[in-house]
This record gives sequence, C-alpha cells and structure tokens, in this order.
Amino acid sequence: MTASATTTPNSNLLTRIARRLQREARRPFKPLLHALRDRQAPALHQWMHDSSVPMALSNKSALIIAPHPDDETFGCGGVIAMKRDAGVDVHVLMMTDGRQSHSHIAGVDPERMEQTRRNELLAACRILGMPESNVHFLNLPDQGTYRLSPQQQQKAAADVASIIRRIRPGELFVNHPTDRHPDHEAIYRLVEIAIQQIDFSLDVFKYPIWLIWKGPYSWNRRPDDLKGASRLDVRGVQARKNKAIDVYASQLPVLPPGFVDQFTGGFEYFFR
Repeated sequence: MTASATTTPNSNLLTRIARRLQREARRPFKPLLHALRDRQAPALHQWMHDSSVPMALSNKSALIIAPHPDDETFGCGGVIAMKRDAGVDVHVLMMTDGRQSHSHIAGVDPERMEQTRRNELLAACRILGMPESNVHFLNLPDQGTYRLSPQQQQKAAADVASIIRRIRPGELFVNHPTDRHPDHEAIYRLVEIAIQQIDFSLDVFKYPIWLIWKGPYSWNRRPDDLKGASRLDVRGVQARKNKAIDVYASQLPVLPPGFVDQFTGGFEYFFR
C-alpha cells in the first residue's frame, strides 16, 4: 500500500452504521457466537498459514503502529527482534492509553492500569532490543478511538503523519483493516489518512490480531479475508518473543483460551 488511498474521516459512514446495527442484533447471542468462533479459530489460523507464502525480512527501518500495549509484541515481536539484531532502526507508536482493558472488572483503577500497561510495553520492547526512546505514545482513548469526532480524527491523523515524517521509516506495520475490534479498525483508518499526508513512499504491512478470533462463527472454512498473507519465519527469536509476551501479566489472564497460541508458533503473518 502506498499513499494513494482516498479514505476521509467521514468516509464509509454507512458501512460503520451497518456494522454497529449488526453488532447490536447479535448482542443476545454474543457469548455463544464467541464460544463457537474460539473453537473454530485454530483451524482458521491453520488455513491462513497453509495459504500464505514465505517472505524475507528486509533491512529497511520500521515503524510499528499498535492499537494497544501488547499488540506490537503479538503481531510484530519477531520483526522487531530480528531487525534490531541486524542493527536496523525500529520504532513503536502506541496509539491508545490502554486504560480500559479491565473495564468489565469491578474495582480496577483505569489510571493504574494505564501505567501498568505502559511499563509492560517498555519492558517488552527492551526484551526485543528496542531503546525506550524509540517508543512513542499518542494516548488516544482506549475503547474510544472509534468514537472520535471528525475534528479529533483529523488531529489524530495529523499527529500520526507528523511522527511518520519525523521517523521516515522504510516500512510501516499496522493492524489489519478489518481486525474485528472497533479501536483497531478505527486506528487503521487514521493511519491510512496519515499516509496520504506524507511526501515519501514506504512499504505498508498489515498484521492480524483479532481477525481470526472475534466475530461470528464462519461456515466458510477457507475465508477470503485470510488468503494472500505472507509469513515470516521468526523461530530464531521466538523464545525472546515469548519472554516479551509473558511481560504482559495484566493482559494474559483476560484473553480467550488459546488466543496467545497463534503468536507463539514461530511465524508472523502480514497482508499487503
């Protein structure tokens, strides 16, 4: 992907409304649908792997844009570690403050959770070989990025563009555009707008986090949105990636059973 996209903050409004209505209609059945999807997810992951093609790691500098602390490690921990081992410059841009990850659990202080997740992020990045000075924070509202006003979206996109221009990476990694999480999908749209505002080209890779695990049960065992991935062999740094994942002690207990397994199998997956 290059800077030729034409998305605007108000584009796809009807699509977003339709998705919201669909989510509301499914709400009474959500626990059952999610349980079925969780059971199906490993097979979908295997299909994505089997239909993917190998990719080689470049020596280009990289900016990893992540919606929440832990997404950078889940989706791109191997990329970060391998590039840093090769002496390549890598930066992480954390988009949200992460404070609402436990909003469904009574008694959890959002401010304390925000600081905990920030500390976990910095610790994970150190394990992967990144200096703290290469970690940047935009501090958008966790579980609220998709509710930003058009003016707030424009400012956020401009801030992202400013960071991209300052770092001037050769590659940019961002979550998948339909990543089954409202914050994730809103952040992809912001990044897409930001890319239009820069005056140099860069290679864009889209990594899945919730793409397989959220959403209703799919009767299609070979869905089109999982075709065409490239897979990067990260087995040489998987042990270090696992150690970085383990740093996220605040998050691992609240993730679906088996969810983390898709990030510990020695490969990372990217769409172009």
